[in-house]
Amino acid sequence: MQNIFKICCIILIALTTSAVNQECFAQVKNKKNHRSLRDSLRERVLHRDSVIRSFKHSNSSINNLLAKIEDYTTSYVETNNDLSRGFDTLEISQRLPPLEKRMSLMRNTINKSTTLGNLVTIRGMIDHLKDQMNQWEDQVTVYNNELDDIHTKVSDFKSDTGLRTIPADSGLRERCFIEVQSLERKWNALDNSVQRSIIRIGVLENRISALSILLIDLDDRIDLKIHEFTLKSMTNEYGFIWDRKKAHALDRLDSTLVKTARLNALLYSYFLTSKSNWGGHLASLLTLIVFFAWIYHCRRKVMRNHEEYNVIFDQIPYIAKHPYLSTLMVISILSPYFYDHPMQVFAHTMLLIMMGSMGILIKENWPIPLFKFWRILFIAAIIFCLSSLLVTIAYEDRIILLLISGVIIYQSIKLLRQSKISQDTYPMYLSLILKIFIVLNCVSILLNLTGRFSLAKIVEISATLNICLATGFYLLVQILMESLFLQLEVNKSSDQHPITSYLDFKTLQKKSKGFLVKITAILWLVALAKNLTIDDYLYDQGNDFLNHPYKISSTAFTFRSVLIFIIVIWTSGLIARVISYFYDFAGQQTKLTPQAKRTRSSILLIRLTVFVVGFFVAITAAGIPMDRVTIVIGALGVGIGFGLQNIVNNLVSGVILAFEKPVQVGDIIEVSGKSGTIKEIGIRSSKIECGDGSELIIPNGDLISQHVINWTLTNNHRRVELLIRVAYGTDVEKVENILNAIVQNHEDIMKTPAASVFLYNFSDTAIEFRTLFWTADISKWLSLKSSVMRAIYVAFEQEKIEIPQGQLQVLFPESGIQSHANVTPNSNDRPDPTK
Repeated sequence: MQNIFKICCIILIALTTSAVNQECFAQVKNKKNHRSLRDSLRERVLHRDSVIRSFKHSNSSINNLLAKIEDYTTSYVETNNDLSRGFDTLEISQRLPPLEKRMSLMRNTINKSTTLGNLVTIRGMIDHLKDQMNQWEDQVTVYNNELDDIHTKVSDFKSDTGLRTIPADSGLRERCFIEVQSLERKWNALDNSVQRSIIRIGVLENRISALSILLIDLDDRIDLKIHEFTLKSMTNEYGFIWDRKKAHALDRLDSTLVKTARLNALLYSYFLTSKSNWGGHLASLLTLIVFFAWIYHCRRKVMRNHEEYNVIFDQIPYIAKHPYLSTLMVISILSPYFYDHPMQVFAHTMLLIMMGSMGILIKENWPIPLFKFWRILFIAAIIFCLSSLLVTIAYEDRIILLLISGVIIYQSIKLLRQSKISQDTYPMYLSLILKIFIVLNCVSILLNLTGRFSLAKIVEISATLNICLATGFYLLVQILMESLFLQLEVNKSSDQHPITSYLDFKTLQKKSKGFLVKITAILWLVALAKNLTIDDYLYDQGNDFLNHPYKISSTAFTFRSVLIFIIVIWTSGLIARVISYFYDFAGQQTKLTPQAKRTRSSILLIRLTVFVVGFFVAITAAGIPMDRVTIVIGALGVGIGFGLQNIVNNLVSGVILAFEKPVQVGDIIEVSGKSGTIKEIGIRSSKIECGDGSELIIPNGDLISQHVINWTLTNNHRRVELLIRVAYGTDVEKVENILNAIVQNHEDIMKTPAASVFLYNFSDTAIEFRTLFWTADISKWLSLKSSVMRAIYVAFEQEKIEIPQGQLQVLFPESGIQSHANVTPNSNDRPDPTK
């Protein structure tokens, strides 16, 4: 019975435990159905970690397989991210079709073109398109390289046999198979995307390459056409001007004008919208805004600060009366140089704007005959600009060119005669320019009559347009000089008195005008080469000459590196001279305080720094190896040992003077028995202005090695001594009171240190008084001495104090004071700066 009871209890306990387990299982299952996304991800991570741990506890092959799965998973994520960013080819795809149509239009235009100007314009367009094609080819090449890298990674994954390792454990085998299969699906999808991208980029690259080849072909066609045109222009291509048969073979002027207008409208549209010209557009706009803001601000400031501003404006007739036209004049001349191969129609437009602006500017400022000649040139420029843009040759074009040439020759001869009567009122070299211009027009007429119209057109148009441009450059220099003058006047009216307010316009004009003339002459020659269509040829020849390697012994060099070296050295010297000029001129106009003298003396350090930096920049820019420079420095050291000791001594002494500053610009010194004021401390020597007006050039080594007395190192004070004698019997106290009253009440005598009067000596014939006083400015001691002597004489005359004849002496014992100064450096005695 007891056993039966135990069995029943065990059964009851088992049933109870089973119910509890089922209830817990239901609760867990219910929770699992409501778990969050975070729990799901955590479970996956834990599951993956358990798989990894199970692998790691297996053999080494399983560990290798695990590492590869990890690497390929990471590589897939990175590669897929790179590919998902895509390749930006939308712009290229959109712009290719219009370019292909434009290429076809260019080919037809080249085949039908009979004028050199049209061919040159198309070649400029082709040069722009070549640059665009090069940029696109570089961009597509980068995309191809990226796709090749991705394709290589896919191939590495597919060819990796390590992923085919089969674990011995069946459970691990299934899990490994699932991981590898998932990776294969991902890499296969990535491979398909890569293949599609490769095909798309390849098609785009083929289209770009086809356009590049077409551009090269068109460029060759133009070169061949220009060569044929050059050979044909030397022959009687269009017949004599009176030959009516060949005249009828030419196109009609109205149809030619229609074709020209249509073509140049397309060219203008392309020029304004092309991205390759946006830099030139921006540079032109900034130049326009900055120049106008500059002169407009200066005009307003002068009008506000000067009551008689009309006196200033009379000296700047261009920018004072016409600031808008002056700005338009400047930008119309300079803007074509901001572009690489600007369109001919744009260059002609800027030329006509320049001529129109110039007419209003010169109407009241140039001689009347010269202004009338300018009007003829303006009309001729308009006609010639239109003629140079014509697509084909018209018979009427020949007649018009002939008539215009005749009128220009007549007006040039007329102006030449008038300029000889009053040469002072006309620009320099006008007579020579007119004679050359007349000869070129005569040559053009002769070529036109004999059927060589293309050559005649080139000669006539180039001569006329370039003389117009030369006139514009002449006026440009005048406008820039006026702007500089206006800026200086603004600074002079400023209360702050900047350093530029002390610059002399005439000196600055003399230095800067020559530089501007050289720059404008170079720009004019560039324009001449473009008008003659030889600019590309000259550029290629010059580039070949400069970059051709030459060899001397084992040293190779190019003239390009030599030219760069010379330009950088010249630029550094120019900068040093400009800085030195600003400091020197400003120092001559202002009072040199000790701080100002230290600042001006630092100019030597600045110049040395500019030269040293310029030298190393020149070496780097020219590509000169440093070992060659070391050889040169070594050779220089040998030269120093044989005969350059003095030069090097002076150079080193100049550096020591710049750092130690024992003497500074503006100091009054005495050296080698000469005294004067230091005006400049150079690299090798210094300049001292003596009292008699002469300039002493002394090597820097003498200022270091010899005894130098600097009387103005700390201040400009000077002591003056008067030795006065009066007759015996004179009231001594009265004389002292008179002298004290004069020296203590004089406004130009310093109060500290105070003036003093002493009874100095009893000589055989008179009583001697010694009067000492100080002047704050050493340059005014003579006038102060004269003023005090005059006051003493008047006072003695009023008080009936007898001065023995020939006994009034003004003593300034130079040698004694100088010796005293040598022994006692703190002495305030000063020498005569005029000695």
